[in-house]
Amino acid sequence: MEFAPVNTTGNFRSLKFIKYLGNFGIQPIIVSFLPEEAAKIFNAKIDYGLLNELPPESIIYRIHCDNFKGYRFKKVKDFFEIYFSIKDSLAKRWKTYLFAEIGSIIKRHQPKLLFTSLPPFSSGMLTAEISEKYKIPFVLDMRDLWSHLGFAPLASIFHYWVNLKEERKLYKLAAAVIGVTPQMIKTFHKVQPALSPERFHYISNGFDNDLDSSEDFEYIPSKDRIVIGYTGSFYYDPERRKNTFRPWWKKRGHHMLEYNPAKMDWLYRSPFFFFKALAWLKKVNPPLVNSIRIEFIGRKPYWIDSMLKEFDLTQNFFSHGFVSYDESLRIQEGFDILLATSEKYINDEHYCLPSKIFDFVGQKKPILGFVTEGIQKEFIQKSGLGIICDPDDTESAGEAISKLLLNGRKFKANTDYLAGFHRSHLSEQLALLFHNLVDQS
Repeated sequence: MEFAPVNTTGNFRSLKFIKYLGNFGIQPIIVSFLPEEAAKIFNAKIDYGLLNELPPESIIYRIHCDNFKGYRFKKVKDFFEIYFSIKDSLAKRWKTYLFAEIGSIIKRHQPKLLFTSLPPFSSGMLTAEISEKYKIPFVLDMRDLWSHLGFAPLASIFHYWVNLKEERKLYKLAAAVIGVTPQMIKTFHKVQPALSPERFHYISNGFDNDLDSSEDFEYIPSKDRIVIGYTGSFYYDPERRKNTFRPWWKKRGHHMLEYNPAKMDWLYRSPFFFFKALAWLKKVNPPLVNSIRIEFIGRKPYWIDSMLKEFDLTQNFFSHGFVSYDESLRIQEGFDILLATSEKYINDEHYCLPSKIFDFVGQKKPILGFVTEGIQKEFIQKSGLGIICDPDDTESAGEAISKLLLNGRKFKANTDYLAGFHRSHLSEQLALLFHNLVDQS
């Protein structure tokens, strides 16, 4: 459902797989929404430059989705409630038009395997229906958790049980289920213990850049201006966070029944703790913080101005707004330091390694990681590409920033570790899985 040229975070994984799969004996046939409709469905921009990533022989079918105007959102909050909802209605709205054309597409190309990437989660059962009707096995690619997403409370524990059952059914029907981090695979095993562990496969997100195995890179302190940049969304909403952590007896009406099987604090994904560390540092070394320029690429969240004001950083901030992918990479060339943040998974490990962190690979600029325990922290440490700041220890985080900005530091990429994340290698893993499943069917 998410595919280029619609510039969503979720489109890149499938796009990049298709870029390389032909090298390993796989010919993808892509079926997706019409771009104009998808842009409205996902509240995203169209970036036709993304299509340049596709091999020239790529075959794409674009099929109408009904009543897409109904997905226009009044607020970002409304978008997330629909997009991350387990019960999104996209499959229902698309099914009639998709089934009117999918038969002829299958007859024309005789595919041996179906593949779909989630979310949106309704795409899974829709693919299962096509699989059953045409007797073609299918693979689920899970970019995120489902029943244990933790983005916001479910309506009730009953809803959780229903979702868990539906998740189990879909995972059982699939020939294979892919997760993007080891932490996700661990959660699959934990929440669906009745399913064989062999059903689940780990294939990470990755990068395209070439690795230079012979050179270090060095951050040399600037005497004038220091640009610390962030790109993408924060997926944080203050009201949703309040609702997540508010005790049930303080809620009203149907909200009292809400249930959270996995609780995450998305304040940690926001720049709050980074700003807090800068505010501490400003008391210690005002000129240093005054030389810092914080640049963001992406839609400016409605809460960012009040957060900047809280920490007296308004004058340090500049927003580029939404730009194309190529323009984003161009702007990042002007960054001195690359900011990374991660949500906090309560009583567990952060499980998401976002695709945007791989844009940092090969830029030879340090990553400043305000990250919690989990895969993103592990990646920054093992790759050798940056430093870690504990978001819960403001003073030590401020001192770490000060040390980097004043003294500089040499960094060496761990190319042996990073090689496993190159998209060509990851696509080869996916192709091998495809070939094995077809041989077994």
